Formats: sequence, C-alpha cells, structure tokens
Amino acid sequence: MKFDSRFLTVDIPDSFWKLQKLPTAIRIITLLAILLSGCLFIIRMRSIVNIKPGEGESIDNVAFPIFQMVPSKLKYLPFSIFLSNFVDTSGWKFIVNFCNLTIGGSYIERNWGSSKEMFKFLLVLGTLTNVIVVLLTIALSFIIPGIDLNKPIDGNYTVLIGFPIVYKQLLPETSIFDLKNVPLISKNFRFKLLPIFVICTVTLIQILWLHHFAQLISIWLTFISTWMYLRFFQLLPLYGTDASNSENILRGDSSDTFQFIYLFPDIVKPILRPVFSYVYEVFCIKLRLIRPFETTDIDKGNSVAEQRGAKPIGTPSTEANERRKQKALEVLQERMV
Repeated sequence: MKFDSRFLTVDIPDSFWKLQKLPTAIRIITLLAILLSGCLFIIRMRSIVNIKPGEGESIDNVAFPIFQMVPSKLKYLPFSIFLSNFVDTSGWKFIVNFCNLTIGGSYIERNWGSSKEMFKFLLVLGTLTNVIVVLLTIALSFIIPGIDLNKPIDGNYTVLIGFPIVYKQLLPETSIFDLKNVPLISKNFRFKLLPIFVICTVTLIQILWLHHFAQLISIWLTFISTWMYLRFFQLLPLYGTDASNSENILRGDSSDTFQFIYLFPDIVKPILRPVFSYVYEVFCIKLRLIRPFETTDIDKGNSVAEQRGAKPIGTPSTEANERRKQKALEVLQERMV
C-alpha cells in the first residue's frame, strides 16, 4: 500500500495486508481476545448499572479477578495470570491490539512459518512475564507503600509492546511514513523506530495520567523479555531450508543491528552502551546464564538481517575481522593455560 502527497508518504509492504485468511494462531488468539474482552466489558457494565449517580464509581474502577491480574487475589485465582493475556480493559487498547493482531500478527506468523511459535511468543512468554511482574510487584509493595495490591494489573502488553520489536527485526529499514516539506519535523519514520516510540508513549501515559506504578513494571518487563526471547532463545529455521535439519535452525537473532542498544535513540546510546555491555559480560560471559554468541552465530545473524534489509553497522569486513581476531586470541589464551 502506497500513499504519496506533498507532505506525507506512506509505503507499507503489500504482504502486510493479506487478510483473506488469518493464520491459525492469530485466528484463535483474536477470537479469544474478542470473547474474553467482551465478557469482561459486559460484567463490568452490569456491576455498575445499579450504582446511583454521584457515588463516584466508574467502569475503570471495577475489577474482575478471574480475567484480570489482581495480586491480592492470585492465591485463589492463579489462572488469571494466563487469561489476562487475552483481555483489554480500555477501548483504545482493544482497537490497537485487534489491528495489531489481525494485520501485524498475520504478517509475523506467516514470516515465522509457525503457529506454534506465535502461541509460544504471545501466551507462554506473556504468561511468564506476568508471573515475574506479579512477584516483583508484591516484593516492591513492602518497600513502596503506594503500590496497591488490590488494583488490577494489565497482563496483555505482549502485542502492544512486543510486536513493534518484531517489526523492527523483520522490516528494519522499511518506512511507515515520510513527512516531507514540513519545517522542523520532516521525518522518515521507519519500523526500527517503532519500539522506542511505543514504549516511551505508553510510559508517559502511565506517568502523567494513570499513575499506575505496577503497570510500568509490566510495560518495561514486557519490553525486555520480548527482546531477550527474540535475541537469545527463539528457534526458527532459516528461510527456504529444511527445518528437520538442526544445522538450519537459527537460535535467536545474533545480528549486530538487533542489539538492545539499537532499540534506543542515538542521543542516549553513549550512556547506555557501557551499561548494556557490562550486563552482557556478567550474564553471558562470566555467569553463562545465557549462551554467548560465537563469531559464526553473529556472521549468520548479520547475513539474515541483511536479507531483511538491515543496514550493516560500520564496515562489515572490519567488524568481522575484529571478531575473528578476538576469537583467535581467546583460543590462544585457552591453549596457554
């Protein structure tokens, strides 16, 4: 789809709009999201229908712990950690997630070629993230008195926060829109800018209007967990290869362009780079909690990223040579010990 005018150009791949038949996982998840979100809306509306005007009760203050994560109720309703993956409590988020699922989710599932992988990304990863969010919220409630454990936490951020990271991975240099001939704000907005735009927007909404601290935890943990899964753990066959051959399976995205630092704007990279490098050094190199990437992994990841349209960082040959030199030094040091 392409729209071009004097001030605005929108150019999104046609494959993004193939909606004739939704893939299996997206079809099931979308139907469940509509069903459970609709049920929650009806339940909340019925709960306030008999409340007299002026009593201050609104639909936003009504919680249904079976579908929503309420930390104080999880002891009795633990399955809400899973069900909350399907539930949206606000109209704008339901619409955004619905479009994200049917359009973006369909594109992603077709690109991955696996309904199982989509279920794993949205439901398994989403549920694990929710568990961590709840545990961290309960722990912080002992330190920060403002955290209310009776207030529901939105457990459905994987689509809103996670999908933009996948778009950045699959369509790094593809433009969403291009503002032209507008003084000061002319900008070519690519998919690779979408993750930081979304996370900053949602964070500002929480800070300025909603003031829900536990929700901030959920948002940022989802941001980190979805990137970590895509970076280190996701197993996908190389495009056009036999998935039954383990040599054709790619673990994570080891490309230089998918480093965590490149999800953030250039202005903060000098500050964040040493922090992220230290974290990687500790967790991957020293503690080995996550398998560090080998030179061959990075080269293979860069090759896949370039096929997706990602621009190499720096001079590819120089970076590759540096990695090989570093690897040779490590091998030499091991032999000398």
